[in-house]
Amino acid sequence: MRRFENKTVLVTGASSGIGLATASLLAREGARILAVSRDGARLEQAIAQWEDPSRHVALPLDVRNDALVEAATATIRHSYRPLHAAVLCAGQHALRPLQAVKSEWINDLMAGNLTATLLCSKLFLRCAGPEGGSLVWLSSVAALTGNPAETVYAAAKGALISACRGAAVEFAPRRIRVNVVAPGVVETPMSQAWLQNLTAEQLAAVKQRHLLGFGSPGDVAEAIAFLLSEQARWITGTTLVADGGFSCH
Repeated sequence: MRRFENKTVLVTGASSGIGLATASLLAREGARILAVSRDGARLEQAIAQWEDPSRHVALPLDVRNDALVEAATATIRHSYRPLHAAVLCAGQHALRPLQAVKSEWINDLMAGNLTATLLCSKLFLRCAGPEGGSLVWLSSVAALTGNPAETVYAAAKGALISACRGAAVEFAPRRIRVNVVAPGVVETPMSQAWLQNLTAEQLAAVKQRHLLGFGSPGDVAEAIAFLLSEQARWITGTTLVADGGFSCH
């Protein structure tokens, strides 16, 4: 399929994991990707693997920083608008019991998940064309279930689910749809970083709750691409859970 032919799509977190898989899929389907990550070198390596690399753009950027996002907005408006869609995958994961957290740690996790997504949604709104477009945010099944040591992370990802509904209403006059994907555990460098800290028993328990096993980045990318596409043109303000059955328990 070439569902995104001649479309320009912003993808944050595009240098690894779900963001990379999504950007790669959209590129294969004809999109020009504005690939965003703090790691410029990894962005360039990723783009070099895509169809017609010269069509895509690497934008090294810390999406938690208001001033930097404002500067990127000006660059995109001048050189790359209109944006037709955006996938906001940049995020942070961390485990810590609530009794051990401090405000600085809470604020950092909120900035990496909620603040970054909202700032980039504002960027998209200012760079979208008159025909509208589609936004997909990346939440987590942790927002929908209770898990030890994930209280703050769940709060940040749950805030995205709540904010999505407000943004869907706010952006509807511009014909911009806003939806969320909430994955379970996906085999990415980020997930490996915390899974390796679990005991064998804890890891087995997490795997068992995923009725279809752990997911791949491509599994989530396909769900994201559906929500971005015209096939989902009547869907906004909703959350698509792609968790291998984790939330069934």
